[in-house]
Amino acid sequence: MSRIETDFVRDGGQLISAGIFNDPDVYRQEIERLFPSCWLFVAHESEIPSHGDFVTRQMGDDPVIVSRDTSGHVHVLLNVCRHHGRKVCEEDAGRVARFRCGYHGWTYDSAGKLVAVPFEQAYGDHLDRASNALCEATVDTHRGFIFARWNPGESLAEYLGPMAWVLDLVFGRTDAVEVVGPPIRWLADSNWKLGAANFAGDGYHIFTTHGFSTQMGLHKLNLAEGPRPVSRALSLQNGHGAALVSLPTPDAASRFLGLPEQLWPQIKRNLDALQQELLDSMVLAAGTVFPNLSFLETAGHTPEEWGGPDRPMSFLSLRQWQPRGPDRMEALSWLFMDRDAPDEWKKTSRTCYERVFGVSGTFEQDDVENWAQITRGLRGPWAKRQWLQMKLGLDATPSPDWKGPGDCYMSGFTEESVRGFYRQWLKLVAHDDD
Repeated sequence: MSRIETDFVRDGGQLISAGIFNDPDVYRQEIERLFPSCWLFVAHESEIPSHGDFVTRQMGDDPVIVSRDTSGHVHVLLNVCRHHGRKVCEEDAGRVARFRCGYHGWTYDSAGKLVAVPFEQAYGDHLDRASNALCEATVDTHRGFIFARWNPGESLAEYLGPMAWVLDLVFGRTDAVEVVGPPIRWLADSNWKLGAANFAGDGYHIFTTHGFSTQMGLHKLNLAEGPRPVSRALSLQNGHGAALVSLPTPDAASRFLGLPEQLWPQIKRNLDALQQELLDSMVLAAGTVFPNLSFLETAGHTPEEWGGPDRPMSFLSLRQWQPRGPDRMEALSWLFMDRDAPDEWKKTSRTCYERVFGVSGTFEQDDVENWAQITRGLRGPWAKRQWLQMKLGLDATPSPDWKGPGDCYMSGFTEESVRGFYRQWLKLVAHDDD
């Protein structure tokens, strides 16, 4: 296939070709066209707080080093030696002054400059160190999130657009939100798009995929009695999407996602009036920054046997769906904490995260199994000819009363954000090879 068929996404995302989830040619175009054209999350600044700190990550299929140099500047460097192409760093994270290729010993500093070459005199006048620095991506940050991109294009602020306001709602609510430990990582037999599109705005699956939680009484949400949740689905530009769910009359202990009261002054100082109103009654916030970065903040009831008092509790996590082939992905999941939260609250929040959405979390296993089943089910030649339905909520219109960014649909039963995700996907991959 020399190009991606322009009708792989039909009718503005209402129909999605099953062929895009296993086809090697589709995957090749994603790697060559889509990922280099997007701003990609590579790390959080709290992961590399000091000079010489680094983590290694992926930008699509390209390995990169995210490094803080001796001046404190952040660099995103292609993890490929300029000599014969070997990786210059194999560790996941650490602190070093130099990166030394294990093949022939070419050595680079934390800014990617070539600083040492064994037997350099053998090159005579044919080696210019300055032009053989590690290849470097364009870098920008938002709220401590480090993004990078290879191809020239719009600024990070333009790329995020209204999504920046949503990210600020959960990651900018207090004076500092930080990563707790390294990301949990696991491999799944799933196409990467399934996780990203799900978090962009699939509220439809919650009561079937995760229905066990209410049936077993693991939380106290009762749809038959008391206030009903208010769902807002946000369709944003550039394929970004989010879902915000709140209870209109939360009890006092549930306010601001159950965050400790000592953090409330920071929340009121950092958020605008609408963000405060939303966070005050919120029980869930989820979304996807196109193409493959998702976040989840959810509040539930924490029983005493989970290591804390019987009370509302929330956790904030970030995950990235890294492609590892057309039918395989690596998931990375970070746990975030408000820096100034009490240690006891942090401990219980972490327990919540690990039991619900960690690698062995009950909800996480539900989702991954669905995506793996989809990927396996769509491998066959007849299955690839099918068209998948994305028509939920087609008759819905954006709320005229919404004062925030983007288009807001007052329902959890719409796939408009998912349709937007695939419209953006098609825009970036559906053009002829040069």
